[in-house]
Amino acid sequence: MSLYSIKHRFDDSVLFEMECDSLKLCVEAAVKSDANLAWASLTHADLTGADLTGANLERADLTGATLTSADLTSADLTGANLAGANLAGASLARADLTHADFEHANLTRTDLTDASLARANLARTYLAGAINIPPSTLRATRADLFDVLLRAIPEVPALLTALREGRVDGSTYEGDCACLCGTIANVRGVNVDDLDFKDATRPIESWFFAIEKGDTPATNAAAKQAEKWIVEFMELVGIADAVRAGGR
Repeated sequence: MSLYSIKHRFDDSVLFEMECDSLKLCVEAAVKSDANLAWASLTHADLTGADLTGANLERADLTGATLTSADLTSADLTGANLAGANLAGASLARADLTHADFEHANLTRTDLTDASLARANLARTYLAGAINIPPSTLRATRADLFDVLLRAIPEVPALLTALREGRVDGSTYEGDCACLCGTIANVRGVNVDDLDFKDATRPIESWFFAIEKGDTPATNAAAKQAEKWIVEFMELVGIADAVRAGGR
């Protein structure tokens, strides 16, 4: 066994320590003893499968941490830095994620039931693979997509066709298969940088990040939801012929 310490991310003071076999066991013990881990430094920590139910990790630094299948139910992660963290299969049910930073985080199969994502940074987050995304987040994403489409009404039918044919790749702005803005730019025949609505931090950009080349509404949940929103937009603005042509 070794002595493992959990330290404050800024002043290096010790928040909790114990002799055990891994940092994961140390963190679990700290949570079980109701230790205050606010502002903890846990960058790149391997916390795979950890039981962190109800943990106080407010403003903790979990950059690049591995939290696959971890249980963070009802945890306080207000203002926490989870940039680049892998939360695949984790539970964040009822967790407070207000102002948390999830940039480039992987939320595939992450349970977000009743989680609070108010003002969280979801730029380039693999969000669409999550489970039970809060309705408020879905509404904000849909509204952001509609804002983009309102600026590109002539290109919307071609965007829908590209999505249905697997010619969308949310990870790149350029090429034959590109993201939302990249596809619009291709159809319009301009450089994507000429689009005044291009912004990698937009909620809908994060949503399209979960769509890869070859994904279609039949094979990818993010693409399926995007198709539904686009069709809804087209019906609202009266582009019904293109919708019927696609069999919808």
